[in-house]
Amino acid sequence: MAKTFLAVLAIVVFLLADRATPQDSGKEQSAKPLAGYSVLVVEKFKVEPAAVKAGFLEAQLPVMQAEIVLQLVKKRIFDEVIDGGSLPPTQPTENGKARLLLLGTVTEFEPGSQAERYLIGFGAGAAKLKMHFAFQDAATGNEILFTDHQHKFWIGAFGGSRNAATTHTAEGMVKSIVDDIKHNR
Repeated sequence: MAKTFLAVLAIVVFLLADRATPQDSGKEQSAKPLAGYSVLVVEKFKVEPAAVKAGFLEAQLPVMQAEIVLQLVKKRIFDEVIDGGSLPPTQPTENGKARLLLLGTVTEFEPGSQAERYLIGFGAGAAKLKMHFAFQDAATGNEILFTDHQHKFWIGAFGGSRNAATTHTAEGMVKSIVDDIKHNR
């Protein structure tokens, strides 16, 4: 019994120590790298040609971008959030407030299979959306933080159509990036 307890304790300590070990990212990042910024400019999102070819609807990008802006404004994470998708290039500072740019790119989209989602379920036929987000200091252009997100859609009425799959993966992406911003602020 004592040997079992010690073995379990050793495994737990090993796992916790491994989890607590910082991963070498190649550059130092503060615990809250977005904390020094009061203005966020959400730049026009882009989409990789392969994602469009796979069926991602480019018309979804402005909707997703607007929803990110709306959620950030509602949650009051920054003093000011600007939808830069339709604006000319922004000034690095305004009234002494440091600006942060959010750049987003759809890197991959898989529409999945409506038939598999309907007939099999349990994640079969899931639609997948992957995006790369980068946060840049507007004054220097230096990248402050980057993050990659993936969201899956695997359920819906009659398996969910391709449009529903695109919409639901985009909604999940919005929630994911807003949570990530909140965590790093």
